[in-house]
Amino acid sequence: MDVLAVETTQWMIAMGSLGSALVALALGLGLKDWVVRPQVRLVLRHAGETAAFVRLRLDNRGRSTARNVGVRVLKMYRWDPAAAAWIRTRPELDGRLLQPSNQLTSEPDLVDVFPYTDRIVDLASVELGEVRSDTRPIFVEISRPWPPDEANALEPATWRLELLVCGDNIRPQRSFVTLAYDGSCPDADPSQIWSHFLVDGPFSNEADRGRERRNGT
Repeated sequence: MDVLAVETTQWMIAMGSLGSALVALALGLGLKDWVVRPQVRLVLRHAGETAAFVRLRLDNRGRSTARNVGVRVLKMYRWDPAAAAWIRTRPELDGRLLQPSNQLTSEPDLVDVFPYTDRIVDLASVELGEVRSDTRPIFVEISRPWPPDEANALEPATWRLELLVCGDNIRPQRSFVTLAYDGSCPDADPSQIWSHFLVDGPFSNEADRGRERRNGT
């Protein structure tokens, strides 16, 4: 019995040592970082004051802070009804960061998103009330300064923005958002803007984009 007890003890010690070695190896390979990694996704958010804003929520469901997170406009497309196709346009906006909400222009465009919290990023807006011309443009809320030719002022039409969520310690994610606006805004009730300014997305894959096309855009 003593021999069996000694052998059992030695086996348990050996297994404990092996387990400790495997844990140390896993930690060395980044298991801890993977377990507590930030998990950021885009969520659509509407708000409106003197302008009707479309906002994105950078939502971190992970267990650690997502560092220096931003949303970039990768590409812009305009729907051409005659060709029934998306036409590549506005290359001046390629790579531009969207502006974090309620942030001064002197503050950084990249933000930290703490665990189980979110940060709001402005995507687009339409001015309410008096306008400068016969049509109300959609303003893509890129960070300042805006292009001198106001390439981020989109005429009423259907647009698709290809976006990239990126940060120091998160996996880059592409998303697509569709904006469709007919240029109208009821003066008596500005809240009715959302009957004329339609937003769809974010889409993250080709299947969702197929649904977007089936919906008539």
